[in-house]
Amino acid sequence: MDFDYLLRVGQFVFTVVVGAYSISTARKASSKEEADQLTSRLNGQDNRILVLEQQMKHLPTSEQLTELSSELAEVAGDMKGIKAEIAGVTKALDPLARAVERMNEYLLNNK
Repeated sequence: MDFDYLLRVGQFVFTVVVGAYSISTARKASSKEEADQLTSRLNGQDNRILVLEQQMKHLPTSEQLTELSSELAEVAGDMKGIKAEIAGVTKALDPLARAVERMNEYLLNNK
């Protein structure tokens, strides 16, 4: 065996080992970077879920909604009653408004 031949074989083996090492290192770095990205993404989603849970705690329950709808129905009935009363007051004030208008015309025309 010639020394030149052994040197070439050694260089080839060294090149293959360095190439394999660089490929495995790149994969590990890529995997670590992807894992870091996934970790940060999961942390962001955890925060979003926490915010949503906090907001859900402040929403009314179905019992509260039922109670609110019954109260709104009562208020609507009360508003109809107030509307009817205002219509009655308006009808009662119409003759008074006509009388005041007549007095105003009389005072303006018969000075």
